Amino acid sequence: MKSGMIAFGALCVGLLLMNITGCGTSQPGTSDTLGSYSTNVNGAPDKVAKAAEQACEDLKLSDIVANGTKVDGKVTAKNAQGDTVTINIEQAGDNISKVSIRVGTTGDDAVSKQLIDGINKHLASWL
Repeated sequence: MKSGMIAFGALCVGLLLMNITGCGTSQPGTSDTLGSYSTNVNGAPDKVAKAAEQACEDLKLSDIVANGTKVDGKVTAKNAQGDTVTINIEQAGDNISKVSIRVGTTGDDAVSKQLIDGINKHLASWL
């Protein structure tokens, strides 16, 4: 009985820690925490915002609104189901930006990865 309670307690602690730390992803430098997909990209926030806007256009998202400065940026759009796609951009170093993407309330890794790929593609074409 006592060993069963200990095992149950260990399981509960393990599940709690997994939820706090988020899930890892297979791509280095990325994290998926509570539905928000984050990674760093090479580019200043204003250029990343423009690339994110174009990546949203590539995916045929609607109601795209993009704003970017040298220190931060934000792009919002809607998918066909009406879910809001939010891309937050923060300066993370010289010519490095942290990009965090959330699709709807629970997130969508597949769409987030497509957006990151599109952002990187557009940034690379400007070099």
